[in-house]
Amino acid sequence: MSCYIIEGGNRLSGEVQISGAKNAVLPILAASAAQNESTITNVPFLSDVSNTLEILEKLGIKITTENNTVTTLGNINNTVLDKDLSQKMRSSILFLGVLLGKYGEVTIYEPGGCQLGDRPIDIHIWAMEQLGAKIEKYDDKIICKGKLKGKEITLPIVSVGVTENIILAAINAKGTTIINNPAKEPEIDDLINYLNKCGNKIYYNKNSIVICENNKSHYCEYSIMPDRIEAATYIAMAASTGGELFINNVNIDHISTINEIFEKMGCIIKTDINKIYVDAPTKLYSIPEITTNPYPGFPTDMQPQIMSVLAKTEGISIIKETLFSARNKHIPELNKMGANINKKSDCLFEICGVKSLKGSTLYSKDLRGGAALITAALGAEGESTIYGVEHIIRGYEAICTKIGNIGGKIKLIK
Repeated sequence: MSCYIIEGGNRLSGEVQISGAKNAVLPILAASAAQNESTITNVPFLSDVSNTLEILEKLGIKITTENNTVTTLGNINNTVLDKDLSQKMRSSILFLGVLLGKYGEVTIYEPGGCQLGDRPIDIHIWAMEQLGAKIEKYDDKIICKGKLKGKEITLPIVSVGVTENIILAAINAKGTTIINNPAKEPEIDDLINYLNKCGNKIYYNKNSIVICENNKSHYCEYSIMPDRIEAATYIAMAASTGGELFINNVNIDHISTINEIFEKMGCIIKTDINKIYVDAPTKLYSIPEITTNPYPGFPTDMQPQIMSVLAKTEGISIIKETLFSARNKHIPELNKMGANINKKSDCLFEICGVKSLKGSTLYSKDLRGGAALITAALGAEGESTIYGVEHIIRGYEAICTKIGNIGGKIKLIK
């Protein structure tokens, strides 16, 4: 098994460049399957991106890559997703809307990704049925067919993936589709901006998203937005090590809620147009309560990383997780390092700050939990070994190189 070896106790200092957003590039790459030709820049090369590109190629899309630029040339000759590839990541579900809307049929499989609790795809299927699809299920295989028609759909819960899937299906549906109670994450805006640049007409109307019928598309060149979760993770790493970082290529509006939390912990944070400066003290303050919520609330994708920093604060902090019932697998690993974190329930955690953490042998069970373990290990005393590398490389481009460039001691052992 591959692992990271981290020598803790080194103060991070210097500049780090943030990559394109994982949660934006995956739906945009999926969307490219229904477009004629696109050149997509600022693409982060992650394992999930590689898997998505392989799915596209197996569908018939011609892919060319150069540095962080991907060009896709649409020529679909297959609407059946590769089972092994689609079961490696959650975002493969987005091909449901793309292919069903464009070609009237698709065969998908239950998607994979991080195991964060109950994450059924029933609401995705329900949304396609609202647009007129007929669905047949055979164990983990799902066959969808139908000519879609625009409709007003009110989501029973706020869901990023379902919002994106409806958009991707509705651009090729007959008539106008309206999504009420949609998710409003910046990554959804990025998808809408890409699709509009391809010739579609999608816009917000108060608390709804309106998708107009469009049967034409044209060449589009588009740059992926910066990854707000990666940027916030490096702030957490600076906080964990008492570091000082300049973080470049950031949309500061996207992480204002996160910055406020770190400032309350005692960090000095200054922002420019697309840069963040963070100077972390050696002693941090606890936070009475943090509750994860859909954007613009505190993101669930930063819950594990903030917990790893709070583990070394003075006082007691409470975290309420409202989105994923199993986003807690990092807790026993942090406690191995000497943290004092009590799981009051699957979604309520009490963090009693300790003076220091000690290096240990740790196991990453999911992407953001793995980032939390790296964050903790960088600020711990002694050496840590972190297994579960395959989870972490799904969402952080060149993480060893970036950490090494700012003074962290980390190496990948294959």
